Amino acid sequence: MKNVGQQLDLFAGILLTDEQEQMIIEYKERCAKNALYYKNQNERLEQLLLGAGFIKDVNFVNNFQIKTETRNVSLGSDYRNNRFEVEVTHEVIEGDLRLKGFSFYNGNLDQKEFSIGLDKDKVQCSAIQDQYRYIKPSTMLDKLVQHNTKQVANYEFYVQKNALKLEIINKYKALYPNATVEMKQEWSKYSGSFDVLEIKFKSGSYIQFQLNTYQNKEVFYKKYDAELENMSVEELLNKFSNQ
Repeated sequence: MKNVGQQLDLFAGILLTDEQEQMIIEYKERCAKNALYYKNQNERLEQLLLGAGFIKDVNFVNNFQIKTETRNVSLGSDYRNNRFEVEVTHEVIEGDLRLKGFSFYNGNLDQKEFSIGLDKDKVQCSAIQDQYRYIKPSTMLDKLVQHNTKQVANYEFYVQKNALKLEIINKYKALYPNATVEMKQEWSKYSGSFDVLEIKFKSGSYIQFQLNTYQNKEVFYKKYDAELENMSVEELLNKFSNQ
């Protein structure tokens, strides 16, 4: 015989109090309300983007949906000494709307999806914006196009530069098979780090070139004469006098 204020869950075979039954009802109502809110937000965001010139499945994807699932949830609280776990069937949301774009990193150009936020009639996407603020959807489209164009250009520059590297390395390896031909990093306070090609000989002497990807050739950068550096002042004077 069950206690007063308890009900038998015929499906789960457990006893639930009236308070617990009410908490389950309220939880399901909150889930449904939450799902409806995000559904409306998602639809509003999509309409804003379409109205600004975005093309679905080209500039953004939207796989938002509401599903019904059965999950184990914990309701109540330890403070009120009424916490309990129960299996509840309720509405859940899955997926969202994301911008489509490219990302160039570590020599690879990958297709990416970027989260986008909505505030009233403005949107925000930190992945493609210079600063964190909400802007007009039409401005966001411009920034998305600019971002993707820049990522593709960076990738193409990388491909061109590496093709030039390989071509020049092979050229000097063939010309000077006894020398060490390799790429190195140099640094300038004006331009930061940059690549140089070094042809180093057994004497320790070397020549370095910078790569000019616009003219597709190498440009002289630096030279070091090990024999000259090891000469005494007198030897240098004699050498210069004979030039």
